[in-house]
This record gives sequence, C-alpha cells and structure tokens, in this order.
Amino acid sequence: MAEPSFIDQSKLRFREGEIIFRKGEMAQQMYIILAGRVRLYVSEEPKGEWAEELSKGDFFGEGSLLEALPRQHTALALEDSDLIAINRGTFLRMIRQNPEVSVKMMQRLAQRHRELGERVEELDASRPAKVAGTPVANLVSVLSGKPHPILAHGSLIGRFDPTTGVHPDIDLTDEDHNLSVSRRHARILCEHGRYFLLEEPGVANGTFVRGERIQPGEPRELKHGDRVGFGMVVLFFEKT
Repeated sequence: MAEPSFIDQSKLRFREGEIIFRKGEMAQQMYIILAGRVRLYVSEEPKGEWAEELSKGDFFGEGSLLEALPRQHTALALEDSDLIAINRGTFLRMIRQNPEVSVKMMQRLAQRHRELGERVEELDASRPAKVAGTPVANLVSVLSGKPHPILAHGSLIGRFDPTTGVHPDIDLTDEDHNLSVSRRHARILCEHGRYFLLEEPGVANGTFVRGERIQPGEPRELKHGDRVGFGMVVLFFEKT
C-alpha cells in the first residue's frame, strides 16, 4: 500500500527488537509499514508461535479501527522499521479521498482470511473430532441453573421484544421478573477462543462483571467462573 500524501501524523521509528504493541492492549489505530519488517506473535510476549511476518507496504492492527476490541497479537519490529500510525478519523478520510486504498485493503484482508481458513482446516484435521452441537461456553443462571449457550460467533443478550417479535440470542425474559434487563442489553464477542462482554448503547440498569459495572463501549474479557450481571439478573460464565 503506497503512502497517502495527506496523512498528517508523524512517521514512527521502531528499533530492532522493539515492541510496537502487546496482545490485550486497547487501541484505535493501525499501522502501515514504510520500511523494515514486523512479526505478529500469538502470545503477549514476542516469542514462540507467530501468526504473520510483514514488510514494506503491508498494514496491520486494522481490527482496532473496526471494533473496540483488544489487540489480538503482539507486534515486534524484526529490524529498524518506519511506520505510519493511522487513527480512525484519518482512515475514514483515506477511504473517502482515495477509494483505491479501501480496495487494496479489502484484497489484503481477503488474502489473510483465505490463509487463515487454510490454517484452521489444517489445525482441525489434526484434532480429535468434537461431539456435534456441544457448546464451547455458557451463561448459567444463578436463579434457575439453566445454561444459555453462547454462539460461536458471539451472542446478543436481552429480553424478548413483543413489538418486533425478535428474541435475542440469549433471552433472559424468563429470568428477569423485575424487567431490569434491556431488550438489547449486551453482547458477548468471541475472538480466537477469548470472550468479551460489551454493553449495548442506552442500557439503563448496567452490566456487571465480578460485581464491577462495566462502561458502555469498553469490552471486558470474561474468564471461566466469572459472575456476570445484567440489571438484576445474575449468571456465571462457564467455558468448556
């Protein structure tokens, strides 16, 4: 990807062996490599298994512009590298003023998606088969003990809306005798086996993890055994 002429951010220089960002960090910017090489590691520390190695013209960290989720990798400069950091506002200007940028990005994302699919197929082929339909994670009601399976791509949590006739993926209508849960209350997102709870806009009675109210738009990672509250409804997060 060529360097856009209107980018007003300063170029960033990372020395060989310097960490650009760590897995789990929250951020709202991506990077384009002007010179050098960068490797994306799977773990928080830049060692062991790595997902991708990038060089001049490549970009990375774009997920932070699309969703408010923690970094999925740790990025390390393999040699002295010059980068440009692009925030969401600059990214949107790039798309409007130079549509070719978005086309190149989509092509690169499609290539990455294809390569990831091939890797997942190879990994699945090496694993023993799981029983079909077995949920990977659940929210279990403290009141009734009922498990609410979390879908592989994530689940919307709330109450049945009689006006639209829409049920959320995890319907807490029967659990919520005090009507404290919003119709669209929160969403659980799944990224590479990690689960994040994100409150939907306009929720009145709050969303809680381990007794602490989370802020709207700020995802909170869930761990096995966490107590989770939606209004006055309390459940436990279980990961199998």
